[in-house]
Amino acid sequence: MHKYSHFLIALFLVCLFGNQEIHAQQHPRIIVPASTYYIDGTSKPYNQLEPGDTLFFQGGNKEYLQLKNFTGSARLPIVFININGIVTINTNWYYGVVLNNCRYVRFTGTGDPRFFYGFMISRVQGGAGLSVGYLSSDFEVDHIYIANTQIQGVFAKTDPDCTLKSVRSNFTQYNTVFHDNYISNTGCEGMYIGSSFYSGETITCNGKDTVVLPSVLKGVRVYNNIVKFTGWDGIQVGSAVSDCLIFNNLVMYDSQAGVNEQMSGFMIGGGDQCDCYNNYIYKGKGDAIESLGLGNYKIYNNVIVEPGYNYYPNDKSKMKYGIYVNDCSTIPGRSFSILFNDIINPKTDGIRFSSILSRNNLIASNAIIDPGAGSNGYIVLTSPSCQVLEKNNYLSMTPTGAGFADTTYALLSTSPLIDAGYADNKGITYDYFYHPRPYGKGFDIGINEYNPLFPPLKDVALPNTEPSDSSHSLEQPHSLRIERLPFPDPADTKTSLTYSIDDPYNVVLDIYNSEGIQIYHFVNNEMEPGSHVIDLDVTNYPLGVCLFTLRAGKEAISGKFVKVK
Repeated sequence: MHKYSHFLIALFLVCLFGNQEIHAQQHPRIIVPASTYYIDGTSKPYNQLEPGDTLFFQGGNKEYLQLKNFTGSARLPIVFININGIVTINTNWYYGVVLNNCRYVRFTGTGDPRFFYGFMISRVQGGAGLSVGYLSSDFEVDHIYIANTQIQGVFAKTDPDCTLKSVRSNFTQYNTVFHDNYISNTGCEGMYIGSSFYSGETITCNGKDTVVLPSVLKGVRVYNNIVKFTGWDGIQVGSAVSDCLIFNNLVMYDSQAGVNEQMSGFMIGGGDQCDCYNNYIYKGKGDAIESLGLGNYKIYNNVIVEPGYNYYPNDKSKMKYGIYVNDCSTIPGRSFSILFNDIINPKTDGIRFSSILSRNNLIASNAIIDPGAGSNGYIVLTSPSCQVLEKNNYLSMTPTGAGFADTTYALLSTSPLIDAGYADNKGITYDYFYHPRPYGKGFDIGINEYNPLFPPLKDVALPNTEPSDSSHSLEQPHSLRIERLPFPDPADTKTSLTYSIDDPYNVVLDIYNSEGIQIYHFVNNEMEPGSHVIDLDVTNYPLGVCLFTLRAGKEAISGKFVKVK
């Protein structure tokens, strides 16, 4: 049939039946008012939503929000998003937001470009800030602000019960994604993802105790989150048996309650196989990174500053470490690789290694400065049965000789750490700043791979030469890509962001302060496909962490950089 015949038929149908009949075939646009707290996907009008649809939440104040029984598809998730301002929850309830029995969904606060965090859970008197459970799987949570919770900021798992629906043989939690969230002042963990009882837990059913295995997680991404002032661990992941990455997070002042066995910046828990990298852990009371997992993973490119230093500072028996590894769930014969970390002034030891079941472990190319246990506390193997190869670590009781430019721990051109790393990099091809490794004659020690194309602020002026790609670990959409994160970072007066697009778009860059309030809005109109640079004057930006979101069409990428004097 001729193509114009299709047009005439469509026009005839419009005239015959009217616009209402045609509109009825379109996907519904449902806006949930601020006064609605409970939403069931099996009830009207929400049961009209299909995979790929969006449910909008009107900005305003809510007591709480519960979503249940929504299912999208792997390719077309159902999206829950704010509109016309921030959705604010300040509650005496036992949760702020809960998602139950949801699969293939995204809960996002990106609905108003004026605000980085479109859902603000400012207080939960009786429980957790945001919970995802009751057989939920395949979900993404991003751009949510959570503060002042009685227990966890985020709680994401389905614990076993007497129905046995969520035991390991019956349920797997797939594709758990948390990114670009802000969590502060929690009574317990900042983020509690997956079960802590990988080897089994006891439940009581009909008066009888039964040991069951909790469900496992497969596919975990935890990145670009800011977590501060937690009572217990900053970010805890458990039972994540495969495809788990924890990266680009900032954790500050973890473990303030001082509860034993609940004290770490990052807990790689029992049953985990998670790479943990490019994170910044600052002045927590606990160990910076605890590794209790299955083995065969890497811990690298992490900045660790004064872990445990403020935990009973005058009591040396209260020991805390930069990185701690034990055999909680190690599979015999597996290995751990610890490389390219900067560990500064840990209370006791820089790295304490207690695994005797693992083999062929590597601790290499780390910079460990001024451990509280003195020169005996750089790297401690607690048993002669620990099988560890230690290579090319920089160990010093003072930072002055390391050649650090500043507290970013970037290297000056005269640093002895340059080209001094171990040749076996375990496949790690970028540094903390996502600049390529190696450069020069070999790998550098610590988080930074010195390169004259990427100088620290205090070294040399910015060159005109365009740097190579540094987007290795960004979770990116298909047609919008970050080719270079804001550089320099930290920035004093100027920084620039390089991106590329595959199709013509209007490209929008929004920058926010650390609380998520917009401080800059920039539009590149009708940009052609290819690579583009946005130069920014940040002279008058607020000091500290700045957040950004880059948008092109329906796609967006978020990140952060630091503004300094």
